[in-house]
This record gives sequence, C-alpha cells and structure tokens, in this order.
Amino acid sequence: MKNVPRLDFLAPPPRPWAGVALCVLAAAWLAAAAASAWQIEQGNRERLAQLNEHAARLLPPPARRLSEAERVRHAQVARVVGELRAPWADLLATFEEHGQSDIGLLKLEPDAKAGVVRVTGQARNATALFAYLRELEADARLAQVALTTHQAERETPGQPLRFTIQAGWRAAGSVPKETS
Repeated sequence: MKNVPRLDFLAPPPRPWAGVALCVLAAAWLAAAAASAWQIEQGNRERLAQLNEHAARLLPPPARRLSEAERVRHAQVARVVGELRAPWADLLATFEEHGQSDIGLLKLEPDAKAGVVRVTGQARNATALFAYLRELEADARLAQVALTTHQAERETPGQPLRFTIQAGWRAAGSVPKETS
C-alpha cells in the first residue's frame, strides 16, 4: 500500500514577521511620501502667494467710478485738449498774410472738433474782400473757404464791409505739394 503523508491540520501557523515588517516599512514610506508632498504643496502655495502679491503691485489700481463732477471735468479737459491740438499759430499766420493792407481781422472763432475756423473782419471795400477770399481759397492749408456774411457798416467812417468767412484746415501731412 501506498504511504500517504499525514496532514496535520492543528499545527501552529508560521510567524508573520516578514509580512508585518514589510507592512510597517510600507506605512513608514507612505507617511514620509505624504509629508514630503505636503511640504512641497505648502512651499508652492507660499511661492504662489508671493507671485500674486508681486503681480498685484505691478498692476494698476482698479478703475473706480467717477462722480458726476469728475465726468464733467474730464469732458472739459478733453475738449480743451482737442482745441489745443489744432494748428492755431499756422491758421492765424495764414489769415494774416493775405490781404494785409485792405483787411482787418477782428475775431477768430475756432472749432477744433469740427475742424473749422470762423473769421470776422473788415474790408476796405468789396473788391478787397473778394480778392482776400480768392487768396484764401488758393491757399493749400485751407479747405472749403466760404463767405458766410457781409454787411456794409454805414455808421463807421469809410463805410467798411464787415464779413465772416468760414474755412476748414488741412492737417500738416495732407497739404498737397505743388509741382513745378
């Protein structure tokens, strides 16, 4: 007959020292990795806070709502800036260099927004007025020169003509060049 080994079901189990040691080692390694990750995360948060603080210093402050008085003041400043951008010295020189002896300029009323200037003056006679008007029309710095009103002043000695001329101006770069 065959010899069958006898199984002992009541034998004590082997001691799990190796498994317990492996579990303790894995838990320690896992705790160290978690602590390291936590420290890295804290460092990243601190650096991000520093970067945000630095960026906030570089950005302009947020725009605030303007009061009604401030809006009106800003509109006035913008209008004045627009008026100052017009070439006033060139315009005045343009009107003064034409018709010097027979024309007297009384008032210049610029409108920079519309790009128009109204000139009020006196002419010795109608011939001088229309010669002045032709000279202004021929000037390359002016556009759409028009006589808007004229009236003889009967109470003034010599009975000069009071007139109003309206003209637009061309920007310095848009003046057509004369060909020879």
